[in-house]
Amino acid sequence: MTAKVYLIDDDPVITYVLVDLVESIGLPYAVFTNSQTFLAQAQTSMSGCIVTDVRMPGMSGLDLQDELRQREIDLPMIFISSYPEVPSVVRAMRGGALDFFQKPFSTQQLLDRIQDGLRMDQARAEMQARSREIGERMASLTPREREVLAGIFEGKLTKVIADELGISQRTAETYRHLIMQKLQAGSVAELVRMSMEFMPRPG
Repeated sequence: MTAKVYLIDDDPVITYVLVDLVESIGLPYAVFTNSQTFLAQAQTSMSGCIVTDVRMPGMSGLDLQDELRQREIDLPMIFISSYPEVPSVVRAMRGGALDFFQKPFSTQQLLDRIQDGLRMDQARAEMQARSREIGERMASLTPREREVLAGIFEGKLTKVIADELGISQRTAETYRHLIMQKLQAGSVAELVRMSMEFMPRPG
């Protein structure tokens, strides 16, 4: 899905400013006048960055942030507000907001943060894709290969792994070679790093 800047504000003047801002550097965008309309189209596969007002009729921008977290839609959020009360700012930032701007805001600073948000979301998407790819490779391992990998992950020598599994050291080394091939790991360090997300921590 194409990354977009999602602009959510019930004020047509502010919306015009935001649209003019993102159009100035050719960023794709979508406009919503309230949180509910945005949520009706929100999906976990969405990519991009959200710029939202705090106070809007119906659901506030802060409540939108909570709802998106519940739905596991992890898009960088930038808040704007005419009256940024301390509790609202704290709630937004603790909730993972990228930034919080007071109206009137510096258009250049806001644009810089929007671009930061787009880069962050792209990096997140790449990490998720990489994680899925490694997960698929892990799933291709046989039960015995998984046992050998568990031993490697625990820092055991090949001889120790072989003794524990009742196989020869050469066989254990062959399994390790096959595991590294299947996972496309260039070194034991890379193998362990790839395994960290999928193996229980030793101890």
